[in-house]
Amino acid sequence: MKASQVFEKIRENWLAKVICFVAALFLYLFFLFSTLDRKTFSVPLRVEEKNGMVAASSYPQNVRITVRGTPENISTLHENDFTAFIDLDYISHEGEAEVPVQLTLSKEAMLFDTMELKVSPEHITLKVEEQISAFVPVNPLFSGEPAHGYELKSVEINPPEVRVTGPRTMVNNCTRLQTRMVSLANIAADTELTAQLESPGRLIHLADGAMVTLKATVTPKLMVKRFESAPVNLSGLATEFEPTGSGHTVLLSLRGPVLSLENYAPRVSTILADCRGISSEGTHEVPLVFNLPASTVALDETPKRIKITVKRKPAEEDVREAPVTDEE
Repeated sequence: MKASQVFEKIRENWLAKVICFVAALFLYLFFLFSTLDRKTFSVPLRVEEKNGMVAASSYPQNVRITVRGTPENISTLHENDFTAFIDLDYISHEGEAEVPVQLTLSKEAMLFDTMELKVSPEHITLKVEEQISAFVPVNPLFSGEPAHGYELKSVEINPPEVRVTGPRTMVNNCTRLQTRMVSLANIAADTELTAQLESPGRLIHLADGAMVTLKATVTPKLMVKRFESAPVNLSGLATEFEPTGSGHTVLLSLRGPVLSLENYAPRVSTILADCRGISSEGTHEVPLVFNLPASTVALDETPKRIKITVKRKPAEEDVREAPVTDEE
C-alpha cells in the first residue's frame, strides 16, 4: 500500500479515531492510577548551610512525603529512602527568604519506574542571618544539701565558658548557659561531677558536646555554743593551800564544727586554773587553760583569767580522847 493510501486511510473518520484514542488513553491511565497504592512518610528536614548564612527563625523539623506507586514498589519503601532538605548556600545576605523543599532518593528507590512524589510543605519561609560564634559563661544549677554538719563552700565549673555558634542575633542575646540540675545531696567531701548543659535553642550549637565538670567543695558547718556555768578545776596548787568558798565556774562560749559541738558538754578537765604561781594566802588572779574539742575555739566573752582565794591548811594537832569515868 502506498503512503498516500495510508494517509488517506488515517484521514477517514479522523474525528472518531481521535475520540477513540483519547478515550482509550483515559481508560488506560484510569486503570493505571486506580491500581496504585499511596503511602505517607514523615521525614526529618535538613538545612544545608555552608556559606556562612544560617536559619534564624523556626522551621518544621519534619516534612510529609506522599508516595504513589505500584503495591510491590510501595511495600519496599521506608523513611530512610528519602532525604528532605532546604539549601541556603545560594543566599548571600540577611533577611527573609522562601526556599523550596528538595528531595533526594536512595539508589533502590531510584530504580522504580512508576512513582509519584509529593512533599508538604513545598516551600519554607524563614529568616536568614550571618553565622557567628562567641564564648558564653556557664552557671551551675544544683539541688540538695550536703550531709549533716557540712555546708557548700564553692562550686567550680570547668570550662567556665563554652563556645556557641548560631545566628548573629541569637548568639548576641545568649548571655549565659545553664547546666541541667545536679544533685549535691548528702555529700560530705569535695565531689567532682559531670553535668550536661541545657540547650539555649535549636538553632544555637554548643561546642565540646555540651558537657562541663562541676567541682563542689564542702566545709564543716560551724556553730556557737554557750555554757553559762562551766566547771573550773584547780591545777598545780601547793599542798599547803586550799581554796575557800564553793566550786568555781565560768561562762564558756565555743565556736566550732557542728559535729564536734552539738552533743558536747564540758568535763572536769576542760577548764583548768593554773595555780602554780600561788605562794601565799589571799586572792590571786590566775590564767585559765582550756582543753577543747578539735577545731574549736573559745570566744572573747569567755574569761581568760579567774580570781582564786586560798588559805593555808590548819596544822595537824594531836587528838586526845577524853577520859572515861565509871559511875556507880
